[in-house]
Amino acid sequence: MKISIISASLRTNSQSKRISDFLHDNLLNNKSGLEMFSLDLADASLPLWSPEKKNGKGVWGQTWRLISDKLIESDGFIFVVPEYGGMATPAAKNFFLLCGDGELSHKPGLIVSVSSGNGGAYPITELRSSSYKNTHIMWIPENIIIRNVEEFNPGNHGDNIPEWLDDRIDYVLKILLAYVSNMKPLRELINRKDFGNGM
Repeated sequence: MKISIISASLRTNSQSKRISDFLHDNLLNNKSGLEMFSLDLADASLPLWSPEKKNGKGVWGQTWRLISDKLIESDGFIFVVPEYGGMATPAAKNFFLLCGDGELSHKPGLIVSVSSGNGGAYPITELRSSSYKNTHIMWIPENIIIRNVEEFNPGNHGDNIPEWLDDRIDYVLKILLAYVSNMKPLRELINRKDFGNGM
């Protein structure tokens, strides 16, 4: 089983990356034999989607192909997305445009939203409504919102982080892994050749 974690902040050394690293370690500590792939979109510096991507030249050659292959090998995904002005980040939206070769197709995904204040709900709504059509990612019903993220420190949270959040994160990660395990047989039925895009 392989899980990919995508940190969708535009900032290097971001809180989203810190949360991604925490989730990475949490999964490895609680599930033996799990493979992980981590992608920080701030470091990857992928350009905006353009029609030239189909030519597979420049960054769309080896650079994107290496990332795409890792995603294709993955069985499930965690997207850590900060809220920018009440929206998902441009890097997050662009990423879904880039995944046009079935990288995410019919695989479960978990949205983890991050906010420096009391926000964080809008990226979840946005991604659920607009990112699945052609990617065919299967968002699980659960999600995680980490508000006041600078105070997030499991076992010793700041005053604005509820202590139950740690238990909820553990619960949701277990649910994600259950979806990953049980959805594998479904993908044997998928026909991307004739029905690669949504309606």
